[in-house]
Amino acid sequence: MVYFGRFIFLMRSDNLLRTRNCLLNLYQNASKCTLNRLKDTILPPKPKKPEPPFLLYVKHVKPIFLKETPDMRYSLILKRASKEWAELDFTEKECFIDQYNTKFEVYKNELKEYNDSLTDEQRQLWKKKKKEYEKINSDVGNKRKYEMLGKPKKPPNAYFCYISSKKNNKNPDMPSKEWIKLLTTSWKELSEAEKESYITKATQLQTQYYKDLEKWEMEMIQSGHIDVVRSKILTKYKNTKKENKE
Repeated sequence: MVYFGRFIFLMRSDNLLRTRNCLLNLYQNASKCTLNRLKDTILPPKPKKPEPPFLLYVKHVKPIFLKETPDMRYSLILKRASKEWAELDFTEKECFIDQYNTKFEVYKNELKEYNDSLTDEQRQLWKKKKKEYEKINSDVGNKRKYEMLGKPKKPPNAYFCYISSKKNNKNPDMPSKEWIKLLTTSWKELSEAEKESYITKATQLQTQYYKDLEKWEMEMIQSGHIDVVRSKILTKYKNTKKENKE
């Protein structure tokens, strides 16, 4: 039963990580869409790159596959088309490659015309707005990213532990700003002995936080989010992995 319980826990942890990864991908895609919409308000529509030869082939065989299996999912169509594409010889692929090359030449000309049509004012405005958006999105994005990935929150210090312990005693008629000001004065007047219990609690919370943070960072390494992991934890992980191999 103990091993079964651990197995279920690991399965749930794995599902939780997958869910968090999906949410993060959705957020990142939404951010890209927002940036693209911003670009569309400043610059004219940019010519689209032509589809590569393989996707042209997929378009060609899709009606054939659906005629054979009407309810075939697109993922299965891609899988079957990929397998068949790999088995085609060059002469069979050549017509799709030629189609792509022809369309790409048209695209290059359209892109040149597009770039030539942009004014300096449009370029400078887009550069400025993009920079502003990326700065704001980076600050907000990192915070949301950590939330979505379930990063442990930093614990309160001794002062905030003291504030928290007094929240049930707050006069509902007193404005929060005045209440905090009153408690700040009260905290400063406490002796070191009176502060000791709050300092001890804050220290315990801090110790637990770093344990939880390291555990979370190890999970992030396993799921490929090494950009949110501290360098010393990455080094520790690599060293542990190396020792286990030896």
